[in-house]
Amino acid sequence: MRTRQNLHPTDHIECDFCVVGAGSAGSVVADRLSEDGRFRVLLLEAGPVDNNPLIHVPAGFLKLQNDKRINWRFRSEPSPELNARSLDLPQGKVLGGSSSVNGTLFVRGYPEEYNRWAQLGCTGWSYDGLLPHFRSIERYEGGDSADRGTDGPMPVVALAVRHRLSSAFIESAKSLGFPVLADINGLRDVGVGWFQQNRQGRFRASTARTFLSRARARSNLQLLTNALCTRIVFEDHRAIGVEFIRAGHLFHVKARREVILAAGALKSPQILQLSGVGPSNLLSCHGIPLVHHAPGVGENLKDHFLVRVAHRVQGCVTLNERARGWRLLRESLVYALLGRGLMSLGASNAVLFARSRDSAVPADLQLSFTPGSYAGLGKLELAPGMTIGLWQSFPESSGRVSIVSADPNVAPAVSLGYLSAQSDSGCLLAGIRLARELFVSPELARFSVCETLPGPLRISDAELLDYAREYGTSALHFSSTCRMGIDEKAVVDPKLQVHGLRALRVVDASVMPIASSVNTNAVTMAIAEKAASIIRSSAISHFSD
Repeated sequence: MRTRQNLHPTDHIECDFCVVGAGSAGSVVADRLSEDGRFRVLLLEAGPVDNNPLIHVPAGFLKLQNDKRINWRFRSEPSPELNARSLDLPQGKVLGGSSSVNGTLFVRGYPEEYNRWAQLGCTGWSYDGLLPHFRSIERYEGGDSADRGTDGPMPVVALAVRHRLSSAFIESAKSLGFPVLADINGLRDVGVGWFQQNRQGRFRASTARTFLSRARARSNLQLLTNALCTRIVFEDHRAIGVEFIRAGHLFHVKARREVILAAGALKSPQILQLSGVGPSNLLSCHGIPLVHHAPGVGENLKDHFLVRVAHRVQGCVTLNERARGWRLLRESLVYALLGRGLMSLGASNAVLFARSRDSAVPADLQLSFTPGSYAGLGKLELAPGMTIGLWQSFPESSGRVSIVSADPNVAPAVSLGYLSAQSDSGCLLAGIRLARELFVSPELARFSVCETLPGPLRISDAELLDYAREYGTSALHFSSTCRMGIDEKAVVDPKLQVHGLRALRVVDASVMPIASSVNTNAVTMAIAEKAASIIRSSAISHFSD
């Protein structure tokens, strides 16, 4: 893999495939398309190389959320449903994208949700259609299973340490009648179990350090970092290349075969709109020439609205204390010598999948347990605490992403739309009440001093919803802004080709037809793996003609 650092604006840059974005999806696509050496692939990444040492420590994600060097640091529009609050929306702007800054958790989702994709007209995207790609991306180290892959590039491993409070959470859920899942990524319904991580030994396993690292010796793959794509270039409704800015200079790329947009659910719609593909009235407002009227570009933004229930802790040392003073020094030594302890952990330890109502199929609630508590984005509290973070798995509410300027350096407007659908409130309330049940069970209650969030004085539905509106935040699981489908608002078809255009595909979380029920990284990698197979098959058939 060539990583040229010195370019001149007069340089002639040409490739077969130009992939925009080296994140959870783009790194996978670039690796797979360059595998057999037939095609020249150019991979553009707006951020730098992933050489920040905190990236590679799993628990380092807490310190990366506000780092503007490797993070887009988007901010949402004030939301009327959240008392006019704006939220910080960190997203990876670095080699590996958000797989380099997320909580390292690997969760596949339910078979039923992918079958729903197929029912919506996305032929080939059922669970059976996606399962081979889930299996081919992963190197699962938890034993043989027909549903799990064991020889893929991405390691999927058990937590290196299991905290006492997390074990109590699992026992608490078991006491309420939930089955214990040996593998949360196997075929499942409701149940409780331990999270699995993308970790390679003691280090984070991002797509940059797995898929891309093995491509380094390939002369047909060129990587350019710090390269901001400004627009896609079209000729007669065919994508023929892209323009990007690097070191203050504008460069032009010619793509002989295809442009593959993999910039993520917030950036991909922005790039399309800047390129003249999107709602015609929006483009007209910003003086952008219309290439193709696509009203769905930027619409249907989905995300999980995260609400926390937290307790003050007694009788057990939590992550809060371990993250400072002499305990932090000890944790650093344990991690350096053994690759274990606090620093080997991701965003949460254990997870419960549950139903808000008996008729919910699949289960529509996820409750994640952390043996610590938060004082803000990326900050742990000083006093000992434990937290259940919960969300509705399939939110009905949706938002949008819209450009506010023709300048590619200006962030788009992100309107989240949380709780705009009334049905979401009932599911959220059920999740809060279930979290409270878990905390008062004997297994967890013996460690509790008191409830700190929402607080014991908030009891009624109205009081709990007021709390959610005031303190709820984003789970950072953005999707569906360039959704796949066959209706007039769909942006891409089941082969991920943009409707009405040629030689342009979108391959990232933005193509999900509905919200993924779980953390989006695993699903995004599987989408990219399947997309690469589709693209390569098409290209090879034309190559042979």
